[in-house]
Amino acid sequence: MSRSRFLIPVIFAIVGIAVTILSIYQVTINQTSIDYFPFIEGTLYSDIVFVLSAAIPIITIEYFIIAIPLAVLFLIGNSFIKAAAYETNIMKIGESFSGIRMIRRAAAPAPFSVSTAGILSGFFQDLLIVPPGDPSFLYRLGGTLMASLVIMPIALALFMPTWILNDAGIVNHLRKGQMEVRQCPHTEGVGRWYSGMLGGYSILAFPIAMVSIHFLQPFLATSLLPPLDEIIISLVWIVGIPMLIMAFIVPVILLNEVAGGKAGGLVKGFVRRMGAEVVEKLQISKVATKKSPKDGS
Repeated sequence: MSRSRFLIPVIFAIVGIAVTILSIYQVTINQTSIDYFPFIEGTLYSDIVFVLSAAIPIITIEYFIIAIPLAVLFLIGNSFIKAAAYETNIMKIGESFSGIRMIRRAAAPAPFSVSTAGILSGFFQDLLIVPPGDPSFLYRLGGTLMASLVIMPIALALFMPTWILNDAGIVNHLRKGQMEVRQCPHTEGVGRWYSGMLGGYSILAFPIAMVSIHFLQPFLATSLLPPLDEIIISLVWIVGIPMLIMAFIVPVILLNEVAGGKAGGLVKGFVRRMGAEVVEKLQISKVATKKSPKDGS
């Protein structure tokens, strides 16, 4: 496959990470260090940059140490739950995976991180000593962004195994005996089954968390009418924060594109020992029907 497909994801990641660091800088540069890392002198911004820098190797190690064992555990759990009606096999799938698809793959774990971070955003906001006269809503946004970056490795630990399973072509499909029952044929990737549940949580939790943090708590609960510019900025950042988190996730997806083949091979070997076989994609074709005499020419 062409290496040019990596260009768009790389640009997306570089721009997003740069904007994230700049945004955190604007909010925290005047904050004193909280001394979570006594060996780092400077502002709270210095501590945060250290955490972001450490996150890259940590997530890389996480991919090689956690992703494959979790993929195997996901596979065992799925087989146990669906054993009565489904077989687990390996399907031959295509090889193409464009740069746009890489970015889209980051779209599920990003809102998952932001939604879960809603629980911790108050803790991160407490680290920020708001200077008099500064807009407090910027600090709420900063707290949400930093909490999301902390939750991101946890979200990736759940999503990375689904990427490996999807790319390896591990699928569930109805057993032959189930095809005689009045139900539609059903084939689904094991990874997609898990990512669908995780994505469902994200879709439901994300708007609830964002509205609660950035509108209900600061504005409605205090009966204060916010200025129009604050409302617009909050709305922009509700969409912007997941985009920035996606920029940090894309490098992990690029790593999966490089190392995922070997990881998928290990998972395929395990599922073969479970009795899986290689299957072909279903072919859907029209059923020929006889024309009635009225339809004749």
